Parts: sequence; structure tokens; C-alpha cells
Amino acid sequence: MRRLVFATLLVLVPLIGAASAQADDGAPCADRVIEQPFTAWGDLADYFLAPDGDFTAGGAGWDLTGGELVEDNEPHWVHGGDTPAALELDSGASATTPPICVSVDDPTMRFFARSIGGPSGTLSVKVLYTDPDGADRALTIGTVVSDDADGWTPVAPLPITANTYEMRVAFRFTAQGPGSAWRIDDVYVDPYRKG
Repeated sequence: MRRLVFATLLVLVPLIGAASAQADDGAPCADRVIEQPFTAWGDLADYFLAPDGDFTAGGAGWDLTGGELVEDNEPHWVHGGDTPAALELDSGASATTPPICVSVDDPTMRFFARSIGGPSGTLSVKVLYTDPDGADRALTIGTVVSDDADGWTPVAPLPITANTYEMRVAFRFTAQGPGSAWRIDDVYVDPYRKG
């Protein structure tokens, strides 16, 4: 029986001021197709798919550093379609999404993961952004750990935490540890802050 343990860093980064300098050129985050992909797991929240987050366009816009696309798919086909595609990352490999417009109202991101490597391998998830002083930052928002690899699982929602105004971020996935190997699919962002 597979067990995935999710450790989420709830680090809040103070990003006050200089909002206008970091906003998405004054344009609101738009062109989002809203879905509810995780209802089968009790998550009724709305989400939008990251750019080519299902990899059916061949990882268009993604920066693959050692990662490769494979013919696999999370078995629930939550985004629909009939073209199997997933991203595979071996130990040390990483993949970064294209830039995604988010605001303070976009609290979390979520995706499917499958460990196909050793039980000590981990999958690090970072949010990449530019702080108000113009410095590039990478903040770890979660680490997925697996001691078994017999199926796909939606990871727990991970807090974006860096977004305090409208800005562009990217997410970097990195396989870490000896024998680590992962597949990911259907990368989503939650567009509505609750409460």
C-alpha cells in the first residue's frame, strides 16, 4: 500500500510595498478556465490548469532540466482528453512551469504525483517570484515524500505564500535523493481565496 506524506512549509514572506512595480503590467489575471478536478477526493474548490499543466502540448513553455515527457497519465483523467502525457523527473532533474499570473486571491496549487523510484526519494516544490526589491526568489512550499510507488495520488494543496498582490510566479518541481524518480500530471492553481 502506497503512502504519500506531505510536508508543507507555511513560511509567510513579507512582501509589502512596491506592488505597482511588480503587478502584471496593470492587466488583471484573466483567461482562466475554471474546473473542479479534485471533487472525487473531497476537494470542492475551483482550480485553473497551469499553462500546459496536463502536458498534452508537449510541455509547451516549460523549462525541463533533465525532465522528460512520457506516455502516462493520472488514471482519473481529471482534465479530460485522451492523450496520455506526464512529466518524469529522475533524481536531480527539475521542471519549471511557464509564468502564471496570480494574486492574493490565489492561495494554493495542487497536482498529481506518482513516485516510481526508491522510497527515500522526495519531490520538492518551489514557487519562483521576484520580490519588491527586484530580487529573484525561490521559496519551498512543499515536499512530497513516498515510501511506495504503486499509483497516482493528488497531493495536498500547497500554499503559494509569495503572492500578496497581482504578480507572475512559476513553480519548480525537483526530484531529490538517491534513486528518486517521479511523475507529475495535471498541475492546477486555486483561483479563489476562501473565507
